[in-house]
Amino acid sequence: MKKLRIKVFSIIFILLTVFTLGIMIASNAKTYFEKDKAISDFLQNVSRRNNKIKHKPELPPEREDEDKNVRQVYLDFTVYTIILDDDGNYKEIINNTFDEDIDEEKVEEIAKKIIEKHKSNYYVGNLYNNKFSYVFTSNNELVIIDNSNINKMLVDQLITYIFLFIFCEIIIFIITYLITNWIIDPVKKSFEKQKEFIADASHELKTPLAVMIASCDAYFNDKDEKWIHNMKNESERMTKLVTELLDLARAEKEQDLIMEDRNLSEIVEGAALSFDSLFYENKIKTKYNIESNIYLKCNEDKIVELLTILIDNAINHCSNKGKVNINLYKKNKQIVLEVMNTGLPIKKEDEEKIFERFYKVDSSRNRNSNNYGLGLAIAKNIVEKHNGKISASSSDKFTTFKVIWNQK
Repeated sequence: MKKLRIKVFSIIFILLTVFTLGIMIASNAKTYFEKDKAISDFLQNVSRRNNKIKHKPELPPEREDEDKNVRQVYLDFTVYTIILDDDGNYKEIINNTFDEDIDEEKVEEIAKKIIEKHKSNYYVGNLYNNKFSYVFTSNNELVIIDNSNINKMLVDQLITYIFLFIFCEIIIFIITYLITNWIIDPVKKSFEKQKEFIADASHELKTPLAVMIASCDAYFNDKDEKWIHNMKNESERMTKLVTELLDLARAEKEQDLIMEDRNLSEIVEGAALSFDSLFYENKIKTKYNIESNIYLKCNEDKIVELLTILIDNAINHCSNKGKVNINLYKKNKQIVLEVMNTGLPIKKEDEEKIFERFYKVDSSRNRNSNNYGLGLAIAKNIVEKHNGKISASSSDKFTTFKVIWNQK
């Protein structure tokens, strides 16, 4: 179970992490490539012009601010235009995009480094660590783009994404933990029930085997036939248990039942009448309230098995000279089957648990020593395979097992 939990947790955590990381990388890459394209397009346009960038034409005073604002909107960087001499060395700076006071010595130093180290006439570089891009034109010009603002923006964005990713990982860890518990919980419960089932079955088989072995030893000592009768009784008990285990295994096996429209009224009536001798033997009064011609799409053999379990259970737990009522009727597009018996009531907290495998209520309700707590588990499985619901409840007079099938 621990390995399964770790595996499920790891898969969910990795998937959510990859998804989150993918979104952040895609968003960051989108911004980066937009800036890279803007710089590349600008440098390519400068290179294609193939002529000197003159000083700005004189504009009327009222248009100077407008021109400056327009250029600032379309450019996130400052552009310097450098004139080179015939030998390709720095001569002078003739233009910058924002008409700001510039440190010409600094620009000259940058230009000389580019001239000295450049390997191509066109260069953009890595915008995360390179603060300048440039292009050499055929007119002895060097156009330099100052990427400092873009560089700072991209680095700040990357740092923000890193902190955001760490925060998201904490949230993902919590979400993954909760989802893992939600997924594992049914498996854990099933696993625990399986362990309980094996333990209970082993215990129930162990008892008759121990009695049989002890009876054998006793018989060899005194040759009394009562030990043979003990072994026969315990063999029958063990046979009954193994049969019920096989029935339960078959009931829980995932397989499609052959369903046909059957007259449920006749099936219930026939099953009830087959118990007349037991009712008479146990001095139990019976009352049938079975509406005629109620049809249900079902597997007849399984419905008979269901009725056998419920009626047998009612007989086993009925009070001395008590009553058993069997009702079948339609109500609000529902088919309702009720098997009721007088006797000690089922505790409220046991009403759902009694359908669990090997579950037994207090010993005062277990008059039959061969009751292993498997019958009602089989009954519940049969009802569920017929898309119905089964429940148990007790009042002052009767304990009622009710089965409901919804009709379209």
